[in-house]
Amino acid sequence: MRRLLCSGKRPIFCCVLAALLLIGCGGGGDGATAFTLKIDANPNAGGTVSPSGDIKYSAGTKAEVTATAADGYRFIGWSGASTDKAKSITVAMSSDQALTANFEKAQVITDSRDGKKYRTVKIGKLTWMAQNLNFGTVNRWCYDNNTSNCAKYGRLYTWNAAMNACPSGWRLPALEDWNELVEAAGGNVAGTKLKASSPDWNGTDEFGFSALPGGYRNTYGSFGGVGSYGGWWSAAEDDGGNAWLRDMSSNYDGVTQRSYGKNRGFSVVCVQN
Repeated sequence: MRRLLCSGKRPIFCCVLAALLLIGCGGGGDGATAFTLKIDANPNAGGTVSPSGDIKYSAGTKAEVTATAADGYRFIGWSGASTDKAKSITVAMSSDQALTANFEKAQVITDSRDGKKYRTVKIGKLTWMAQNLNFGTVNRWCYDNNTSNCAKYGRLYTWNAAMNACPSGWRLPALEDWNELVEAAGGNVAGTKLKASSPDWNGTDEFGFSALPGGYRNTYGSFGGVGSYGGWWSAAEDDGGNAWLRDMSSNYDGVTQRSYGKNRGFSVVCVQN
């Protein structure tokens, strides 16, 4: 049949028709393309990546990958197919690619008063606790009076309690300390860069500060804001009954400065002397 069609004086038409017949018979395949994403961790002891290894994806797939730091390490960002700082990312598969989750040893201090350990991080010229303080019981509370919230978010302190809460060698940060931190972390977008990343909050945690939304306690003893709001006392008074704090929320990129009554409960992070 093909020989008869291609005989005579119409060679171009015949060649095109023959090619179409071959494709119709399956000669061109289904056109599907697969690419490999090679995923690993650096160093291997620093944490895990899910999924990991050499994974094949169809062209156009958005591969979802998550890094989880091991105890004593912190995640500092991706390299290769992405340079994102968020722990969970997606990679568009348009070619073979490699992706590495990078971790580094976390700096940790031990509070000699109760043995609790806190990660620390240097941002700009200052070294900060990278976890909310969880020390003491007088004029300081677990959110909703639930001890599991203290373990995750630290305690909520009145301003007077906060002024004396930090361990030896550390102190409640002055407004100037907070101002320096905000400037070093990007100014108007510092909140996004300082907040913990998913699933703990909605920031990118680019500096390892890992701010958590511990909420607040009002003067009447009720609680609010956990999971979407975090406020941290400064050492600066506003007037006799109020003091200044810095806060972050889920729906704002920056770090706000506000004055609240000293008897309200807010979180504490300490800065090194």
